[in-house]
Amino acid sequence: MIKEEGQEKVNRKNIVIVGNGFDISLGLKSSYQNFVEYIQSRKKITKDYELYNYNRLFLRKYANFHLNWSDFESLYEETVRKINNRSLKNEEPQDIFDIVSVNDSIKRLEEDFHEYLSDEYPKWIEQKTILNAAGFKGFTEKVNPFFGKLVKDENTYFINFNYTNSIEDLCESVLYDANNISKSSLEVKKAKERVFHIHGSLEEGNILFGGGFTDSEDIKKIHYSQSLINDKIFRIKENESLNATRIKMMSDIDLDNNNTNIDLFIIGHSLQGSDFLFLSKFIQKANKIYIFYYEDDYILKMEEVLRKLGSSVAEKIVLVPFLEILLQDKLFISSYEEYQTIDPFLKNKFPREDILSELSLTINHFTFRNINELRITTSNLEKVLQLSRNFVVNKNASRISRVYFDEKMDAVEFTKLSNSRDFLMVLKLVEKVIFSDTEIESVFFNQLLKYGNSLIYVKMEKCTFMVKEGNDSHANISACESLRRFELIDCSCNYYKSNSSEIREGIFCFKSDTQNNIEKLKVLKNTNLVIENNVFEKSTNLIDLDISITEDVYQEEIHLKNLESLQIENFVGFVPNITVGNKIKEIILIGYSVEFIKLSSIMRSNEESIGFPNFRLFHMKSPDQMTSCQNLIVDVILDFFSNNTKFIVDEDIKSIKEYYLECRESYLEFFNPFEGLADKSILLKIKNLFEKSKVTDQSIIEEVLEEVSSKLEFKIQTIKQMGQDVEQKDANGSNGSNQNNENDLERKFNNNDYIYTTIDGLLNDYATRNITLQELSDALQQESKAEILKEIYSGILNDIKHLKFDSKKDVLNLKHKFFTQARDKVIRDFSEKWFVSKDELYLSAIQYYVGIDRIPNISGIIDSKDYESYKVKHSETNPLKYAQAMKKDWKRELDEKVMWLNNELHNSEVLANNKI
Repeated sequence: MIKEEGQEKVNRKNIVIVGNGFDISLGLKSSYQNFVEYIQSRKKITKDYELYNYNRLFLRKYANFHLNWSDFESLYEETVRKINNRSLKNEEPQDIFDIVSVNDSIKRLEEDFHEYLSDEYPKWIEQKTILNAAGFKGFTEKVNPFFGKLVKDENTYFINFNYTNSIEDLCESVLYDANNISKSSLEVKKAKERVFHIHGSLEEGNILFGGGFTDSEDIKKIHYSQSLINDKIFRIKENESLNATRIKMMSDIDLDNNNTNIDLFIIGHSLQGSDFLFLSKFIQKANKIYIFYYEDDYILKMEEVLRKLGSSVAEKIVLVPFLEILLQDKLFISSYEEYQTIDPFLKNKFPREDILSELSLTINHFTFRNINELRITTSNLEKVLQLSRNFVVNKNASRISRVYFDEKMDAVEFTKLSNSRDFLMVLKLVEKVIFSDTEIESVFFNQLLKYGNSLIYVKMEKCTFMVKEGNDSHANISACESLRRFELIDCSCNYYKSNSSEIREGIFCFKSDTQNNIEKLKVLKNTNLVIENNVFEKSTNLIDLDISITEDVYQEEIHLKNLESLQIENFVGFVPNITVGNKIKEIILIGYSVEFIKLSSIMRSNEESIGFPNFRLFHMKSPDQMTSCQNLIVDVILDFFSNNTKFIVDEDIKSIKEYYLECRESYLEFFNPFEGLADKSILLKIKNLFEKSKVTDQSIIEEVLEEVSSKLEFKIQTIKQMGQDVEQKDANGSNGSNQNNENDLERKFNNNDYIYTTIDGLLNDYATRNITLQELSDALQQESKAEILKEIYSGILNDIKHLKFDSKKDVLNLKHKFFTQARDKVIRDFSEKWFVSKDELYLSAIQYYVGIDRIPNISGIIDSKDYESYKVKHSETNPLKYAQAMKKDWKRELDEKVMWLNNELHNSEVLANNKI
């Protein structure tokens, strides 16, 4: 990069640190272990002590370890250090002898290794390369473009810690051009000049082994003569060729120049041992440090950097999985963009860097051996099929434990997976499969259940099952014996035809032909997908159920005797026939429209058990009508002494102890409207029936109580209204005691007499022209009637002016007509607004009276709703909010309109019923 005029030129340079891992990757047997094995073979050594006797630096305790050259250097340094630590004052003859012995061992190892490489390297050259017309070596396998770019870049320098000419061989193979031999020969020469063998080379015959004390604190403790003659700096300085190489390297790289911009590439070097002190200068100077790693050896490399140079240097590090230098197979990945299609499920990830734009990988790269999950999309489907083939061939498919389909795929793509024997083999060992926002071909899903021998968990969310016309529209979940957890959320089903774009809605069923092993089941908000009853009946291991109820399923009773957790979302006003047994721990019900609930309607003892000792929570979330725990009827045996069991209804929370203290008779509140009509003995008889029902069927009792309730509600309302009218009469000046009033009320009720109010009398007087309109209006004003009543009376007065009446009955009939029409209009308007039945609203309206806490017949109203029609006009709503808002609005109509209309209608209804 050139800066503006007047500014210095910035030198961009790449420094490539090459360690023994580089040669090993090329196929050279140059590791420390290879060398030890060569010595053992050549010298016919079979015992550890024989190896030690041959050379004391082959220490016995390391014989069974896979060591690298840095371990050997550490062993040498440790030996020299121990000898010098024996005596810090006086030199002992034995110590001096040991130092000489160690130095001789180093020299002998150098000679042996030179002999070993002199044999091994030519064999490798013969296997891997061919000579071209110019006498240059060319690799028989393609060189990875990444390394080709480094070789071609004139600003790239290689600091080579190896002793072979493998990098020079790479330069010849990459740069040679048969069409321009002269130019390419010059380029090869220049490239080789950028390669520095810092520790000698096989070609120069100056292989250097040793350690590094010069730059460490330990040098102060080294006092024996000749202890440092195998220190690397010492050796480099005394060797003219190595010293010249080092001087040229430092000059060309110009590390101390502030205008030198360095990117450091560490390839095949462990960053351990005596070399680190030398490398730390480059690491601290570099702007970016690319550490190439194999498997998990990046851990040791990162730890070494952090330990010795701190976190500020670590911030500059970019970890890169080691790239294949020679591409022995056909490319699997040929660019970074292509790599990105499979990146989401790779454990070892390549960073997004310009240097990796031409990322090239074969399917045998080590990163593909470490895959433990697949994320399948349209863009990587073919790659997944190739990987599946490779898994099966190399017998490492057992690593794949999870498969995700989290991008939209169509039935055609699932068919490709179904037709791949390799992929089906991979599925045999998969434990978890997740489908998200995609189509699912029914044949593939059935194959998943069939081949998933290890499958534990299947989840489908926002998916569409695609069933080809003529194919089976069922999935047998018992076909997968290993399946423990099954979730189906917000999914639907479509049918399609081959060679046609026509798609129609259809039904897809999940069944269980035999016993299944599902423990956790979640089925929520699905359309045209049916969980058949046999799934529940044959799920004896089911302990956790989360389900939403629809109007067309679960009509038959389903008893889940081993269930521990139950959650039901019920937005349709339909109470399901699901019961749980004695192992239940928690029950959560969401969106119920009932007025009260008996625990026995959900909790039923198994034949062999009694009571619910593990029960800890009963939670009514967002109920339509219930507001407190008093709406619960605890008619099953619970642990009264438990400190953990809780009841939650809406926002009301009570412990079981609090419930029994405050609400244990709560179900008798059902009879509160009957107070005064039935004596306590009758109520106690009914209470006893409830208690007996704990061990018998309650349906008969429930039917009787429901019939009694509907018949008596109207009577109760009539009696209370009659009492209010008597009180009003007393307030208007009637004389007599309370006892007389009570007797009067009883007489009038028993004789079905009609009670005329002040307004009734004034209406009759106005009709017979005995009072003026002004007098009647003043009387109405004094009554403090609600606005809706004033408007109706205004209409009545208007009609009276134009009609002739023969009796009081005619006037009252006119009043009854007006108020009946007004109430009918309230009901009709509400029905049209909320799309509920007028008949159910009428039953609610006629039972409503002053002081009642609940909304009569609210369950009937909610059950009658046409929610789909309502949703057409209010697309933003949801079932739960709809029910709550409708209930609130109806309560307001009852309080502000219906209650007043009922009061006015009361007398005229008695008149009509008894034909006064």
